[in-house]
Amino acid sequence: MLKRLLPLLALCALAQSQCPFTRPIVEGTNRIVMVRLRNRQLMLKRTASSAVGESLQLWCSPRDVRPVTCQRGQRPSFVPPLPMTCQRPPVTVTIPVTDRRCRASMFRVGYNIGRGQFLGALPKLLRQEGRANPLGGASGLCQAFLSDGVISGADEASYTVRNIHATFRRLFGNNQNFIPNNRDAASADFLFGDQMCATFKYVNVVPQFLTINDRNWEAIERWVRSSVRGNQFVNVRTGANGILTLPAASGQRQVFLSGNRNPVPLWMYKIVRDSNNRPIVAFLTYNNIYARQRPAAPAFCQVVNCPLQLGGTAADGFTFCCNPATFNP
Repeated sequence: MLKRLLPLLALCALAQSQCPFTRPIVEGTNRIVMVRLRNRQLMLKRTASSAVGESLQLWCSPRDVRPVTCQRGQRPSFVPPLPMTCQRPPVTVTIPVTDRRCRASMFRVGYNIGRGQFLGALPKLLRQEGRANPLGGASGLCQAFLSDGVISGADEASYTVRNIHATFRRLFGNNQNFIPNNRDAASADFLFGDQMCATFKYVNVVPQFLTINDRNWEAIERWVRSSVRGNQFVNVRTGANGILTLPAASGQRQVFLSGNRNPVPLWMYKIVRDSNNRPIVAFLTYNNIYARQRPAAPAFCQVVNCPLQLGGTAADGFTFCCNPATFNP
């Protein structure tokens, strides 16, 4: 709720010079929404509105691209009007990439739009990167996670609730008391339906305890989305570190969901940067609801004050805020 007149006036002034992407537009558009840069290259539209005069390219295929412009008026609006659909919506593809900073297998998810240009809906996966927007996402558009042929059928099946339960019984005995869980991708960070569905990939998934996902992790994601001001965005990198270890009859056991693959991470993190890539904060959450006490912050986290109030129990997910300039998991 706005309590001061000046921010309210500023918001109204912004609204009069922008065409907003309303929820009906977001939920009703299944084309790829792109903008053309000064170098003539195309990029995905990431912000929650368009300035008057901005032209968009709504892409369905190389032969089906519709121009749309935010036009001035008493209430600026898109011409032709949105939402806009196509009969065969474009689908994302997953391709391997190399990055000297990371020895693990890495992938990009995006669209091949012809002439050798690839638009990344997610810049890189395994260390997921994205751009948060204030509108949040359209709900109910993406029904299932996809493997894209990147992971095996056995690895894909290991994420199901039934198989997670079987894995915990195998690791910790038939009488184990650990609670199986499943979780969803943070799809609401992405503005358009195609960008959100691009997050529903098994290469973009790590196991996280449900209460942690519903409490501190959800609070962090809400804070990230609410931190966006005006027609801006923030860059978010999400990743995991370490392997969860739990007590077993024979001692401590690391938790993998598929043989020696698909480890349950010990830590989950988000690094938040502004639209100019300047660091804002890094969040680090302990993924262990059975921890009896708050752990010490690992060496790669220089602890700073958190910008929001977070729960302080294991079920919430013990969380540290770290200096993003020195954060190096």
